[in-house]
Amino acid sequence: DHRKAISYHEQSLQMKRTIYGEGTAHPDIANSLNNLGNAWSHLGDHRKAVSYYEQSLQMKRTIYGEGTAHPDIAKSLNNLGGIWSDLGDHRKAVSYYEQSLQMKRTIYGEGTAHPDVAVSLNNLG
Repeated sequence: DHRKAISYHEQSLQMKRTIYGEGTAHPDIANSLNNLGNAWSHLGDHRKAVSYYEQSLQMKRTIYGEGTAHPDIAKSLNNLGGIWSDLGDHRKAVSYYEQSLQMKRTIYGEGTAHPDVAVSLNNLG
């Protein structure tokens, strides 16, 4: 039940904000925001999903550094690509997918075969 999942994710997010501090950027909080994006996506509310995915991405950039290539940031970019694809904005989707792919290539090496790189190539295909 996705509605129940959202309730649990919201409770988890609130608890993490209590633990780490309301305005604190922390990987656990960013993951909760991402989980809420996933849950809203499964319920079909893609606009809400975009909002949570964007919050998660921004927090990850704050944590790891704005220009830093990090697997968690690449994952958020990929999620935003998927949700924009679901919303029918394929230009935006491709932009996020390409950013994710480039970041993964930076992380794993330009010519390296890696499952995360394969996922990005598949999404762009």
